[in-house]
Amino acid sequence: MGTPSKSITALTEGLGSLTIQELRRKALAGRAGKVIRAGSWSGVGYITSQALRMLATLVLTRLLAGPEAFGAIGLVGVFLAGLAMFSELGITANVVQHARGDDPRFLNTAYSIQVMRGAAIWLIAVGAAYPLSLFYKQPEIMPLLVVAGLSELIRGLASTAACTLTRHVNLRDITLLTVGSEFVAAAISIGWAMVAPSPWALVVRTVVSAIIYAAGSHFIARPRVQFEWDRESARDLLHFGGWVSLSTAAYFLSGQGERLILGKFITLGELGCFSLAVMIVSMPGGGINQLVNQIFLPILSQSVRTGEAATIQDFIRARRVFAALAGFSALGFLLCGRPFVTLLLPSKYAMAGWMVQALGIKVALDIFAAPATTVILARGKSAYSAYASCLRLVFMVAGLGITIRYFGIKQAIISLLVAQAISYFPVIFGVSTMLPGVAKAELKWYGGFLGLLCIAAFVPWP
Repeated sequence: MGTPSKSITALTEGLGSLTIQELRRKALAGRAGKVIRAGSWSGVGYITSQALRMLATLVLTRLLAGPEAFGAIGLVGVFLAGLAMFSELGITANVVQHARGDDPRFLNTAYSIQVMRGAAIWLIAVGAAYPLSLFYKQPEIMPLLVVAGLSELIRGLASTAACTLTRHVNLRDITLLTVGSEFVAAAISIGWAMVAPSPWALVVRTVVSAIIYAAGSHFIARPRVQFEWDRESARDLLHFGGWVSLSTAAYFLSGQGERLILGKFITLGELGCFSLAVMIVSMPGGGINQLVNQIFLPILSQSVRTGEAATIQDFIRARRVFAALAGFSALGFLLCGRPFVTLLLPSKYAMAGWMVQALGIKVALDIFAAPATTVILARGKSAYSAYASCLRLVFMVAGLGITIRYFGIKQAIISLLVAQAISYFPVIFGVSTMLPGVAKAELKWYGGFLGLLCIAAFVPWP
């Protein structure tokens, strides 16, 4: 066996014999392997969990009396989602992109903030339950909201393990935990509905899933988290989260808050069909968003730390992929929306068919925007996403106000698509300030995509 000095010399000579291009190829190959492994886990996990949710929902549509149950839970769910997004601090994204993302003090501070946020959401839900039931003239909403709000309190107690694993693009454990929690929750929900068919079966699924996920996250946590407060870490987390909170709050109001408005002017059955349509279209869109958050954001954050050339290269590659995904999503929803609803849901949910077609276009626009919004987030400039969300909110409220008053629910949903399309322009402006070399091409890509969607609007789809 050689001496340490000879071993070091041999290693140095070996590295020296490699060209810069070879070293780069090896690094890219290693990163590509990590992306493929993570993408496989993320994709399989998402498909499995969504299949479980869809299966449970299909069974529940037959066990429950009608779409009114989904309408009531839709109001509860969207209100809780609103509270979550109004208080969203982007903790996962911050841990992924922050230089101190592996520092235990930073992670412990993030955990402490997360716990306080979860408790605050539940307390607000409890306080708002009675006024909300009076506003919508639906007394059953009050107890449903109080119990369903416990899921946010429980998820606030979950470890930051998901943040750390996402930062290192290592998704096996968190994927298995997510799928396991969905499986148990779906089984209990179906069993509950068989014994006592009511909206409570849907609430139970949400709470049980949160309990299993939160408890299991502490068994896979590395490092283990505890309550701690580091002033510098808290300042960074809250400063970054301030813009994220504004962005997600406006994104919620413009993207999901329409149910809060529609719920006041349409029947509970119509709202139930709309809620089911939203759930159906969110499955592929949510899968893309999960890939973006768990894989594309960490990879692009590494590129940003490397330099502008690497960032532009990764962005251009992502643009081609996401434009194709957006096109396939739009085509798939237009072709299969109504047949899917007709085949799998009882006839009392038929209205959801054309809603799936229309809302699918909205999801496709969101998928198209993913590379640009992610590169902005990777640069730590979340303000542009906030501007986009605020613009979408303004057009959504104005559009719904006019269409609900003078036209009908179909025209109201079309106004949501217009608001979604317009809101992308602040994002393009943000990209132009960070990566001027791709801004013009991005504008052309978007113009072409909108043109194709306009042509598709005049095709007589099934």
